[in-house]
Amino acid sequence: MQKTFFSSIVFLFVWTGATLAQNLPFPESNAIWKEANTTIAGPIFSHTALCGDTLLNGINFSQVLSVQVDSALNITGSFYFGGLRSNNGVVRFKPNDFSAELLLYDFNLQPNDVIDLTEVFLGNTVSRKVDSVKMEMLAGKMRKVIYFEPGYLNAPVEYWMEGIGSNFGLLGRASDPGPDHGSDLLCFEHGTEYHNQTLIECFLPQLPAECGILNAGKEVVVKKGPLKLTAQPNPAGPTLRFSTNQKQLPEACNLKIYTANGKLLKTVAATQPEMDLPAGTNLTPGFYIATLESQRTERVLAHCSFVVVEP
Repeated sequence: MQKTFFSSIVFLFVWTGATLAQNLPFPESNAIWKEANTTIAGPIFSHTALCGDTLLNGINFSQVLSVQVDSALNITGSFYFGGLRSNNGVVRFKPNDFSAELLLYDFNLQPNDVIDLTEVFLGNTVSRKVDSVKMEMLAGKMRKVIYFEPGYLNAPVEYWMEGIGSNFGLLGRASDPGPDHGSDLLCFEHGTEYHNQTLIECFLPQLPAECGILNAGKEVVVKKGPLKLTAQPNPAGPTLRFSTNQKQLPEACNLKIYTANGKLLKTVAATQPEMDLPAGTNLTPGFYIATLESQRTERVLAHCSFVVVEP
């Protein structure tokens, strides 16, 4: 009788925990992730945030922003990655540079399920097989955690955390880290929910108040401030796009690309606020610096560094 009673208690506890862990909604705003991006020049820390809504082709999405911070964790700028939406455990991402929506996460997967995923930044299709599904207490809530089989021999195990994302980062899922590319989630915060993947304190910037303002139907707006240049994706593969944080450049500019030792490789005249790397510009794997320079004075108005990896 005692054994039956004890078994019933255990079953009830497991069943209740499983029920509470199901269908935790993915954040829609006021969430931020800190990641470590691996490059041949060493790790680069980045912050990705969900900040308000936007309307894309008549569908509401959350804005996914790359957020730049200073040494005091003050937000100094942002770059619009694309839109994110979720429904019934399925999370989709619409990148800024092409129209097709990508399946980002599916938290309805079960053991032995196989899912094909498109890498967000490189565009490759990767197959993932579910190894196991567990319920774990993360960020103060019971969450479904989906563990996948390694992508290759001795590869790190990827796992998805319900309501948080991948241990490879929000957008880095399905991209196995290598010696010169990949990303790892360091910590995550959404309101009062906080999750730290590291063994030390992981500090995050405070999101601005406008993250709580819904602006569905309005155009994505980045506050105008000092001119900033960004290369995306970074690390880069065969494609590379340069963007500024302003819709109109203050004057006519040239985009110049230098090697790490300062050798000028390419000059692009009549630079636009957003433009792709011109066709025929072949960059070998390595570390590069891009500058936005005034055509009139040759003064550097903005700059950024980026890494090119093997395609």
